[in-house]
Amino acid sequence: MKRVFQILLFFTFCIHGIAHGQSKIAGKVSDVKDQLKLPDATVMLLTARDSILTGFTRSDENGLFSLSRPDTGSFLLIVSFPKYGDYYTEIAQGKDYSKLAVGLTKTATLLEEVIVTGRIPITIKGDTTEYDAGSFKVEKNAKVEDLLKALPGITVDASGKITAQGKTVKKVLLDGEEFFGDDPTLVTRNIRSDMVDKVQVYEKKSEQAERTGVDDGQREQTINVKLKDGAKNGMFGKALLGGGTSDYYMGQLMLNKFKGSQKISVYGLFGNNGTTSMNWQDAQKYGGDSGVSYGDDGSMSWTNFTDPFSGQGVIGIPRAINSGVNFSDKFNKDKHSVNINYKYGRLSSDGDDETISTGLINNKSTKSVDTENDQHRANLKYDLNFDSLNMLTIRGGASRKNLWSDNRREAYQFTQNMDTTLAENTRESIKNNINELNFSAYFTHKFKKKGRSFTFDGQFRRNEMDGTGHLFSTVKQYLAKTNTANLTQIDTTDQRKKRDNKNDVLSASVSYTEPLSKIWNLVVGTGIERSNNSSLVESFNKGTDGKYNDLDRRFSNNYDFDRRSSNYKLAIVHTTDKFKLTVANNFNNDRLKQYNNNSQQGLSRSYFTYNPNVSAGYSFTKTKGLWLNYTGKNQLPSMSQIQPILDNSDQINRYMGNENLRPSFRNSLNINYNSFRILTGSYVYVGGSFTLDRNPITQNIDTAQGLNIYTWNNVTGKTNTSVNIWSGYHFKLSKKLGLSNSPQFYLNMSDNYNLFNKQLNKVNTTNFNFTYNFKRDTKTGLNFDLNFSPQYRLMKSSLERNTNSNGFVFGSTGSVEYFISKTFKVYTNYSYTYEAATKAFDEKFEQFLLHPGVSKKFLKNESLMLDFMINDVLNQNKGFSRSASTSIFTQRRYDTIRRYYMLKLSWDFTKMFL
Repeated sequence: MKRVFQILLFFTFCIHGIAHGQSKIAGKVSDVKDQLKLPDATVMLLTARDSILTGFTRSDENGLFSLSRPDTGSFLLIVSFPKYGDYYTEIAQGKDYSKLAVGLTKTATLLEEVIVTGRIPITIKGDTTEYDAGSFKVEKNAKVEDLLKALPGITVDASGKITAQGKTVKKVLLDGEEFFGDDPTLVTRNIRSDMVDKVQVYEKKSEQAERTGVDDGQREQTINVKLKDGAKNGMFGKALLGGGTSDYYMGQLMLNKFKGSQKISVYGLFGNNGTTSMNWQDAQKYGGDSGVSYGDDGSMSWTNFTDPFSGQGVIGIPRAINSGVNFSDKFNKDKHSVNINYKYGRLSSDGDDETISTGLINNKSTKSVDTENDQHRANLKYDLNFDSLNMLTIRGGASRKNLWSDNRREAYQFTQNMDTTLAENTRESIKNNINELNFSAYFTHKFKKKGRSFTFDGQFRRNEMDGTGHLFSTVKQYLAKTNTANLTQIDTTDQRKKRDNKNDVLSASVSYTEPLSKIWNLVVGTGIERSNNSSLVESFNKGTDGKYNDLDRRFSNNYDFDRRSSNYKLAIVHTTDKFKLTVANNFNNDRLKQYNNNSQQGLSRSYFTYNPNVSAGYSFTKTKGLWLNYTGKNQLPSMSQIQPILDNSDQINRYMGNENLRPSFRNSLNINYNSFRILTGSYVYVGGSFTLDRNPITQNIDTAQGLNIYTWNNVTGKTNTSVNIWSGYHFKLSKKLGLSNSPQFYLNMSDNYNLFNKQLNKVNTTNFNFTYNFKRDTKTGLNFDLNFSPQYRLMKSSLERNTNSNGFVFGSTGSVEYFISKTFKVYTNYSYTYEAATKAFDEKFEQFLLHPGVSKKFLKNESLMLDFMINDVLNQNKGFSRSASTSIFTQRRYDTIRRYYMLKLSWDFTKMFL
């Protein structure tokens, strides 16, 4: 803990401020003619010199308002109200403005009067908050990401994750259109901030809700970046090249050409220092050990995934390429709209990994990993507006992934007394080719009666994987304690593997919306879905002729799993400005058919289930709302869970399916409350979720045979529960000093059941997490963004009472920069992790990563920048993680990026067309 206090002391100099007295500006807003009180009028205080927003409020129900004003400087007060002309007055020093009488005139009666218009930094239009980009100060040649960091109510973390008004932003659009798919950072890190006119924040409705006008409750927090008209006719981009010690390198090239509605963009990134990440969601879990595992049945699973392009979680040094091209345009008076993009990525890495597990199971493994993976992906979106009542959207996509790995592993199994029982030595090579195809058509017809509509949605998806591999492993048993001379070889595997998996999904649905009144709508719909899954896995031993042609049926299968589903929906929707309610009744008839082609045996089952959904939202004001959602849903078993096949790729840990699995039923309730004052940048959010899984499908463990056999089962009569509670408050400490902070709290409690050696095991987990963010962002002098996160974790098992992973965890991340001049700055980024010793792991873990640097901008337009940085100057980076699941505690250590020095040169270029 000594290091914790050293870090806190190191940043104490950042926490300083001088208190200034402030005077009040107060008054009453009314209709100048009829003297009617005007509630919720917008009142803004701007600096007279550069129109920077310094204060904001709204009038109350009696038209009264009050806000604070700094003691020094000249200001402009603006008062606005819908359908009224704006009111402007200068706020000078030495005068009393505590009893202002603000009279507004309706625009219909202004006639020849001239109303002066000015730049308003932020406006609220319905459910959309709009920022005027020119009203907020950023560095020259800054990107959209830097602009977002300066906007009140929006935060951006180091990975590019954006939070707006307490909610995670899922989409960032460019002029209302997708840009390289739905990857937010390709907009925020590629588009320059000085090209932006407006930034809009809103909750984007589903495509069906936008077309039919009936809100179905599905929302995604979205940012739309609107470009200036002059920025839509030119070429701009960025080039960067960096080289460092220990053979580290990186490079970037981004080129954009905009002409009217036509946009053409190209980007390419490469490097081996973990900086090629654009948070590319289409990376689809690259990397042999970056969260991807392949079962012997050909199934794929992803756990604890971290974007491999970031270099986190990848074993060894990631050598990556990330590239793409995007084209979009509109034709024939916007009747036709097309958006096409193609992406290519490649990642290779190699290194060593050590994993230790304790608790119900005790083992240790060391692994050498070598991987090479690449992906091609293309997407198309085409919109056709036949007329104002008929619209068609076609989407298509295709991808191909080539995944290769060569892994060597040594593993040991121990008793509870840590005596060695088994030893395994394995080498496995895998080569898989995965093809994905998807197509959808969405047609909407609006009738002349407002709110009445008909929609059709058809979709087709195909996933194919064919792969080959080779597995050689030996398993030896220890006959006497700590006596390595008494080893008996109990199993040797030398097999060639062949995999061929396919999944086809075809679905179609129709829905009809009928307005019952101005605020009530009835929605009826029906749909069908057909899913065909097939899995062929063949394991061949060596035959008498020395060739791999002897089929081992224990570790092979030929399995079909088909699902036919029909669903019926009846929903009632209530929509007003204040209150929204949707009550949906969903009835599903699912017919499952599984067939084992080897044993010539099959099983058919049918389930008719009721899956209700209720969502409601109430807006107390335009800046305060409450949202609730309840869902009940049948959870069907997946193909990988029911396939009766042993997986021998890991001889000590073996996995098999269960043909007799039954569905579980999940009830989930979510509640969210948000209250924000967008112009002051302060908001409060509180939320919670409660989930119940009845007769849950869980992975159970049997060690009776000396190996660990994992099997899926229903825990009949039991219910898994999970409770999550979160809250946060963001507010400014000092506008003059640019200080803001955000305390946040998170609590998770859960009870989960599984079986261990046929005994019921109940696991209780609790996590307490508090995070405090402290920030100064002025782009002059000292700036910092610091996060402190103390956490306490608890886990209790009914079968393993003596071993737990209870302990204190502390993490801190942040950045500090000092502007010596507007073009010259020194900076450092840091990350600190502390995990206390526990009963499961009796050693504490502590790591402090420091990445200092200095940068200088050149040329008159500051477009050329030279940057020197040191990665992990203390050379402490150790690949490390701890996790716990079903009373098994796991610790990993792996090779990763360590200290290096790098010099980078970047150039931002722009050329506007006449």
